[in-house]
Amino acid sequence: MTGAAGWFGGWLRRHRTALCVGVLLGVAAPLAAMPPQGKAPPDCPRRERIQVATGSDVSVNGYRRRLFTNWNATNAPSDKDVDVIELSPVADVKRSEMLAALQGDGCPRYDVVILDAAWTAEFAAAGLLEPMTGVPSGRFVPAALATGQWKGTQYALPFATDVGLLFRRAGGPAPAGWRDLYGSAGLQGFVTQNDDYEGGTVTLLEVTGGVLKGERVVVDARAKEGLAAWWHARETQKIVEGPFRERESLTEFVTGSARYLRHWPYAYLRLAEAGVKVEVSPLPGGGALGGSNLAIAARSELAAESRAFVDYLTRADNQRQLFSCGGYAPVVEAAYERVDSCQMLREDGSAPASATPAELGRLLETVHQALAAAERPALVHYAQFSQTLRDCVRTVLEKDHASGAEFADAVERALATALPDAVAGRPGAGEKCR
Repeated sequence: MTGAAGWFGGWLRRHRTALCVGVLLGVAAPLAAMPPQGKAPPDCPRRERIQVATGSDVSVNGYRRRLFTNWNATNAPSDKDVDVIELSPVADVKRSEMLAALQGDGCPRYDVVILDAAWTAEFAAAGLLEPMTGVPSGRFVPAALATGQWKGTQYALPFATDVGLLFRRAGGPAPAGWRDLYGSAGLQGFVTQNDDYEGGTVTLLEVTGGVLKGERVVVDARAKEGLAAWWHARETQKIVEGPFRERESLTEFVTGSARYLRHWPYAYLRLAEAGVKVEVSPLPGGGALGGSNLAIAARSELAAESRAFVDYLTRADNQRQLFSCGGYAPVVEAAYERVDSCQMLREDGSAPASATPAELGRLLETVHQALAAAERPALVHYAQFSQTLRDCVRTVLEKDHASGAEFADAVERALATALPDAVAGRPGAGEKCR
């Protein structure tokens, strides 16, 4: 058993009770959002400024924050300025903070929330979001737009889409599949996000190609082949041991000797600034769909003003700037027609250091190609699904297996037992993995 597997197992044993309680609270919390039956929602005060809640800005040199500042400096007299509040950089904590802020006493603390795309269904199903109407047909990247839909209604518009990509040092071959990748990587040659957090779920979704068809658990031949190759790569130390999240995996690739890195598009600009030359291609079998969505809180008194701000953020020119300056993948199709040079200065007022227009053009083309095959489950109880998936795989990984095929069979049995309860939001799903 590899060291990382042992670390994960120990972590899960120590924190299993806390995780189960957290999942239960996370699942139950949205149910408290609606006022008691028969009780009218309270009158909410009309604020002078739009309140926006978001996570940390991972773009190079904070260009997303610069876009918010530009709105306040250039908006029309009829528009409202925004106050942007950055919440916890930890995804699960950020989600809990947003849920609490939109539930409260019935009046939302924020007017606009920038949600992780995977959470939109949960927030919409809990009645926390205002439906988005009048969305122009064909304007947005289809995969990105779909993440803002729930039961046929658009509840959010994409702000920055994301898809896992494969970064390889100059001259490294683009692999045809996962086994080919691990073989080309060699000893300690592949860095990915393997800590016990949402990034770990994304890694498993990419390795397997997904384990759900709608809300039905399906671990097909492709998924089992990916799991078997992943297990063998860990056993033979082809994957660099973590625990790594986005920042740590990027640092490891920059400072280490690994040939391959799995990361999000913004990593390209960070590598360019670090002087690391890389080539980029889609992941074998396609990457997981990520990104963030712009949603307006239900019962916000500034819904119309908030929509003007949302539309500003999704303009093609602003989307091009977010890409060329900060590495955010655009959400509108028009932004893929060309690359604009970065016009936004750093937060300290200096000019940005960026990749060349030709390099950015190749990255943009790769992102667009990868998005066509990217997927992510849209579930009301996504947080419970995510934790249970990791819990099951890590629990199976702790045990001895004679081969990757044996490991994949064991994972299939564990997921068939536990994941249906997680998808349905039933408590105790993770305990069924054991």
